[in-house]
Amino acid sequence: MPQFRNSYTPPNVIIPPGLHLDTPVEEYDYNYVFEVDTLRSDRVELRPFTPSLHAQPLYDSLKKYPDVLKWLSISPFESLEQVVQWSEKSARLPSDSLFYAIYTDKPGAGENTGISKLDPDQYEFAGIIGMIASSAVHMTLEPGYILIMPPYQRTHVLTHSAGLVMHRALDMPEQGGLGLRRCQWTTTTLNTKSQAAALRLGFKYEGVLRAQWVIPAGKEGARPGRQGVQKADCPVRDNWWAAMTWEDWEGGVREHIDKLMSRRS
Repeated sequence: MPQFRNSYTPPNVIIPPGLHLDTPVEEYDYNYVFEVDTLRSDRVELRPFTPSLHAQPLYDSLKKYPDVLKWLSISPFESLEQVVQWSEKSARLPSDSLFYAIYTDKPGAGENTGISKLDPDQYEFAGIIGMIASSAVHMTLEPGYILIMPPYQRTHVLTHSAGLVMHRALDMPEQGGLGLRRCQWTTTTLNTKSQAAALRLGFKYEGVLRAQWVIPAGKEGARPGRQGVQKADCPVRDNWWAAMTWEDWEGGVREHIDKLMSRRS
């Protein structure tokens, strides 16, 4: 019987404590497959996630609102150091991902004065959104890891944040975009609010991939883990998929998004 040599061992990435907590923006390497830039609408600014600026606001917000992590494969952070570790492993090292800190005007700003536009220096931290599963080979990306803190839910924040990512992905370079071919949306089959948001934004439902992801123990999945093998205590997630192509975008979705973003609520 032949002997097959296999020396593979899982990578053991060791991240020094406090990594990049003191690294200035101009020295921080985002390690992303596409060009990095700030994205802005008239009410939201997406700032590339930088630990020295955004790790503390993210930790403070999630400590106050841990339930926003319900449908993500992330366990609540118990320390700022855990945010640092997550940021390096999930947001910086994978070259297919770029995360943004969402900043926006205060809830209710201008309701009584008729003025809703604030100087971005007065904006507050409202959550994070990522451009994930990014491929320069296939010219595609996905808005993902979307966390909108409760005070900003059911406001303009999700529409503007996702709309900015969609513009960045599908607009032509002369319009400030990347000129990609596809922008997709993935969520668990259990998260009906995320599915509704995708459809409202103009994504087209494509189907469900069953048992696609194993998620951490303690998370709610579509089915339990498979017994008798690795990660038996980890549930399984069925993924709901939707997407749009550049043809959809140029065929009316771009105008639809701009109309949604022009609303004042």
